[in-house]
Amino acid sequence: MVILAKLLFIAGICLAVIGGAGFAEEMEGLALPLFLGGLAAMFVGGLMQRKLLHAAAAEQAADGLSEEGLAAAIRSIRDQVLALQDEAETLDAPALADRIDLILRGPCFDLGARNEDYIRVLGNATYVRYWDGFAVGERLLARAWSMAADGAIEQARKELPWALGHFQRAAPLGHFQRAAH
Repeated sequence: MVILAKLLFIAGICLAVIGGAGFAEEMEGLALPLFLGGLAAMFVGGLMQRKLLHAAAAEQAADGLSEEGLAAAIRSIRDQVLALQDEAETLDAPALADRIDLILRGPCFDLGARNEDYIRVLGNATYVRYWDGFAVGERLLARAWSMAADGAIEQARKELPWALGHFQRAAPLGHFQRAAH
């Protein structure tokens, strides 16, 4: 079906171009019908592609790309940062950098790799509501890693609460978590 929609769209472009070439001082007989038919085929092919894209996005929503899934993933990262913050005082700089790296290369990377899927499934407004806090939290966590890797352990420890605050802002305790309890 996807191939048919794309072929219809491409054929529409071709027909519209051929029809458009017939517009001159003396219009050729088939120019207008070819042009209008091409525009109609492009329109129908485009609508079919859009409908198929939305159907695929809805199917992916069942695969964990739901608003609830996004909020739960961010809360999981928040919980890991909270646990790390609680034990950061007992870690030296290399150990803290390693622990932060596990979060950044694990759940943060996995979530970030699916950002376009979330945009497509959730829409821009819902996506931004969560992603704004997540992206800032991830940046601050990366900054804490950089500080710890450079040996600035106290600055790294002070950065963790800032990152945690943005993860909490991204997915506050809301109706999804209350409904689960």
